[in-house]
Amino acid sequence: MAAGSKNSRRFLVTLGACLFLWWVLTEGDPGSWTLGVPLAVLAALSVFTLPAGRRYRIAWRQVLPFALSFFWQSLVGGLDVSRRAFSPRLPLRPGFIDYPVQLRRGPALTFFMIVISLLPGTLSVGLHRACVHVHVLDLGLDVQGSLADLEGRVARLFGITIHQGEAS
Repeated sequence: MAAGSKNSRRFLVTLGACLFLWWVLTEGDPGSWTLGVPLAVLAALSVFTLPAGRRYRIAWRQVLPFALSFFWQSLVGGLDVSRRAFSPRLPLRPGFIDYPVQLRRGPALTFFMIVISLLPGTLSVGLHRACVHVHVLDLGLDVQGSLADLEGRVARLFGITIHQGEAS
């Protein structure tokens, strides 16, 4: 594919995504389009000045299992966090852990760190060398094991092979 047609495709996809996002954020208000369309076009023009991101692929057969696991972990984690919030007798030992990550820098690692922050009781706060720095609500829980499981699910979602127990 020629570079020009690649950029044209990126432009059109970005423009469509920006217009859709604007429509969602403004709840389809027709009056907002006088500002939204020019901003979307400017954002889409960035494809001609910014380098393309790394290529990645999604293993589509892994999307449903990942989504189900994410929603289950969100439900269980949310119930646990709310139970701890309303019962002062339950232990709450907040702190930080370093999780040695095997995913290489790029879309899969970024996605992994975002998902950590979306799950109740955990927040990824940084990446240093090959470790994700994570804030947890209870250091007594098996957060390392949960993160290893999540990393494996993200790796499968992105079609990446990692070997549990081998830090990169």
